[in-house]
Amino acid sequence: MLSHPHHEEFVPKFCKQYARVGVDINNGLAQFKKEVEDGAFPGDQYSPYVMTKKEKIMFEDLLKVDAEKRRSKHEEAASKLKQSDEYEQLNLYGDKNGSR
Repeated sequence: MLSHPHHEEFVPKFCKQYARVGVDINNGLAQFKKEVEDGAFPGDQYSPYVMTKKEKIMFEDLLKVDAEKRRSKHEEAASKLKQSDEYEQLNLYGDKNGSR
């Protein structure tokens, strides 16, 4: 719902309601969501662009670089969290083999 329920129930006497666009917006968004989730949208009709082989290779290379950067940042953050965790420092969780 894009509008407050109060606005749907009460319209002051001095206001004129020209349209109920909130209902149409909600219906449109629900249909869009369903089509995306079902894989019906976007289809070929709405995605006419096809990458060249060169563009595809460049794009895949960028994805690999991005994945490596994200993995590295994740490992760095996990290490910092582990170092700052007093339970880890005192070995209260046990070691990696599950023993204490």
